[in-house]
Amino acid sequence: MFEEEIKCHDELFSGASWEIGKIFWYIQKANSEKESKSWIKGEKSLEKNKLTDFGNEVGHDEIHWWVFKKETEIEVLLTRTKNTLNSVQKLKEDSSILKERYHPKSYSDLIRKIKEFTESHKEEIHALYGYVLWLHNKDVLAPCILFTYRVWGSTRLSHRMVIITANAINEDQKRVKICTEFALGLRTIFGHTIDYVYGDIASDIADSIDHEYPSSFSVPEKSLLIQTSHKILDEFATSFEFLRQSLRNIILEIEKYNAQTELLYRESFWKNFIIKSMNVDRIENQLWDFKETFEMWHMKNKEKAEIKFCEQIAAFANVNGGVLIVGVIDKTPRRIIGVQDLENKLKFTKSTLKRYINYPTDFIHFQQILMKGESGKDVSCLLIAIAQTKDVIFVKDESGKFSYPIRLETGLGRSDYDKVKNSKINVLHDNYNFILNLDRFLHDR
Repeated sequence: MFEEEIKCHDELFSGASWEIGKIFWYIQKANSEKESKSWIKGEKSLEKNKLTDFGNEVGHDEIHWWVFKKETEIEVLLTRTKNTLNSVQKLKEDSSILKERYHPKSYSDLIRKIKEFTESHKEEIHALYGYVLWLHNKDVLAPCILFTYRVWGSTRLSHRMVIITANAINEDQKRVKICTEFALGLRTIFGHTIDYVYGDIASDIADSIDHEYPSSFSVPEKSLLIQTSHKILDEFATSFEFLRQSLRNIILEIEKYNAQTELLYRESFWKNFIIKSMNVDRIENQLWDFKETFEMWHMKNKEKAEIKFCEQIAAFANVNGGVLIVGVIDKTPRRIIGVQDLENKLKFTKSTLKRYINYPTDFIHFQQILMKGESGKDVSCLLIAIAQTKDVIFVKDESGKFSYPIRLETGLGRSDYDKVKNSKINVLHDNYNFILNLDRFLHDR
């Protein structure tokens, strides 16, 4: 219906506006690859798609997955993201002003204004393009961190989603054109924006007509132009707004990663924590336990002791996470005795966990901590930090029966799968967030 108006879009398939289309193509390519790796289609028409191990690993938070599990140059990512944010901030601010102040005389005038905007902001657009291309060259999946449920929400994601199957952008010029129209607000999944707005206005007019006296009607050109322009410029500004939010979320996730990781591996933090927690009045805390040793290290018939140990680990993971400190007598006054033959005991401990707990990702951190023992000499203590997991951890006993342990105050309880699963509904990914609580405890006066 609007062939002439759509032909005006050709003006946008070059220069800075075309670069925006390429930015969106790389993002959609990453999203398409991620989705194809995340799901196995049901064999029958009514059968639901199944989540793959990869899909389970990524979960509903691509930003966390990339920062915590994939990125190998975290400080480089942080620096480049901050630099790109400055450019996208400018694009967001100026596109919002354009939306509020510009009123086109015609559809072709609107297209010329968008072209003018992109050319006047070509430096900012090129900076964003360089960032996205850098992510793509690192890993085809990397640009998906700019197009996530966390930031965009399900409706905006679905309305902007373009399935990309081509391996290279040079082989897919038609899709780049479509991506350009999506990014500039000229198209949604429902078709070109002008067609969609026309249908919306026509439907409202039709609903208002007295159907006892049917008559023909037409959509006023002025109303069509005003509403089409508003929707296009709003979608155009929204693209930059949510790219900005995505960059901010990446920076926040990196800062969280740095804070957690720095504490997780810092020996001085754990030494100070052990000393302070040994001297508090509380016998135990829900986030930590002291253990002189583990029964499974000494018993001949180890199976029951091994299962008990694995349930202790699972109990922490199924609630808030936590830490076991081994080599400290948990009777006041507490004393540091250390762990003898730690290397072999650690190997045995890791093999035990693999035997009784089946979980797709590593959620336990082991660390040797040297502490001053009673004699004043250094002894080795074992630190076992357990992440809060997004999925339920279960332990399979010698009879094949599953248990679903949970941490109750300072002890061990058992629940059922559905209750534990429901308690994790807001846990989007495995995390060591509890360490920040330990840090606050350490610095409380």
